[in-house]
This record gives sequence, C-alpha cells and structure tokens, in this order.
Amino acid sequence: MLTTYLLDDEPNCTDVLQVLLGKYCPEVQITGIFNDPELALEAIRRERPALLFLDIEMPMLNGFELLRQCEQLDFKVIFTTAYDRYAVKAFKFNALDYLLKPVDKDELVAAVGKAKLNASPTPAQLSSVQYLKNNPIPERIALPVGQELLIVEVVDIQYFESEGAYVSVFLKEEKKPVVLSKSLREFEELLNNPSFFRAHNSYLVNLKHIKKIVKTDGGEIVMGNGRSLPVSRAKKGELMGLIAKV
Repeated sequence: MLTTYLLDDEPNCTDVLQVLLGKYCPEVQITGIFNDPELALEAIRRERPALLFLDIEMPMLNGFELLRQCEQLDFKVIFTTAYDRYAVKAFKFNALDYLLKPVDKDELVAAVGKAKLNASPTPAQLSSVQYLKNNPIPERIALPVGQELLIVEVVDIQYFESEGAYVSVFLKEEKKPVVLSKSLREFEELLNNPSFFRAHNSYLVNLKHIKKIVKTDGGEIVMGNGRSLPVSRAKKGELMGLIAKV
C-alpha cells in the first residue's frame, strides 16, 4: 500500500481526489488530508508518506516552497494544479507526475501506477532537495544602473515592461522605471516567484500590486502606479484564478 497525503487549499479539490483515489486506486492508503500547507508540512516532518499529491498555487506557502522546507525529499510527489504554466518547473523538481485540474481518472491511475512501480525515491529525486535549497525565491535583486548596482526588494517591483531589446522595471515609490538590456524571460527565471505573472507578451506583473481588473473584451489590469496594462485573452482566465489566491 502507498501511504498518501493530499494537500490542496481548496477542500473541494481534496474531496474529489479522495473519491477518485478510493474508487480507482485501491493501492493508495490515504493517511492525511490537508487544506493548510503549514499543517501538512508539520505532518510530513513527523511521519513521511510514500506519496504526496501537492497543489502548487496556495496562499502563504505554495507547493514549491513547501518542498524547499522539507529536510529530505524521500517521498514521491505528484503535482496537481489548474495552471499548465508550472509543468516545466515541476519536472525540474523531479516530480513523479503532473496532473491538471480537473483531474482525469485515467491520468490519475497512470500516475499512481508510476508511484507503485517506482516505490523507492530515485537518486535524482533525492538530489532535488539540494536543487530546491540552492534555488530559493530571492527577496532582493540587483539591477545594474550605470556603474552601480541598485538593490531592490522584490516585493517593491510592480511590473516589468518589454520593448524591443530592453525591459523597464517599475518600482513602488519610484516615478521613473529602471531600463535594462534584458528579456522578460531572464527576469522570470531570476525571480523564480509565483507572485509574478506573464499577463501579456510584453508584461510581467506582480500580482500583489494589481489594484483593479477591468473586464473589457481583451482585459486590462490597473497597477499600483495607476497605469493600465493589457491582458492577453489567453491569460485572462488564469489571471482571475490566481488573483483570488493572492
């Protein structure tokens, strides 16, 4: 039997997963159901499960941060999320599998089958703890300005705007942006932070600095500095889901 924890901040999600596992995965023994990541982390430290179904977007402590705080990653992880933008990152962390919500029964059975066949953690998964610890979410970053480095708090960054080969960094309490010869992708990788969302090809925004969402045809967001930014149609639904968790 696979002793299993379920963690999702939305109780209806753990309820559905519990029903599906009970019906289609008899090899799974659910020994813990959590809607609070802090409580789940305490339980994992006390008694490790063989398998953890882990949501990614959660308030206070997201799934990646929870794994960073585990001293040993000697259990299997299957991520569950409504957003496919985390897929690549999940597999960098040696996740056993990655399930999009609503969870498909056949995909769930296949994921549990992998866990059953690979009952012991692989060397790659064990080494991923070190990867997580070596790649923390930075609290401050350095921006080169002339011959100096401007040290900024990540929480003070409102958004990044891309224009050609340059990116403008808009900071809280600063009227003028810092303009750098970098790409948005470079900043996404540097920040490694789920609070930043690619709302548009040209904009990477801090969800915590969004003041208003305007439900026009394409969609707009109003940032803390009062500026309106476009949201691509493809990102509008994902944004609405994320903003509810900020």
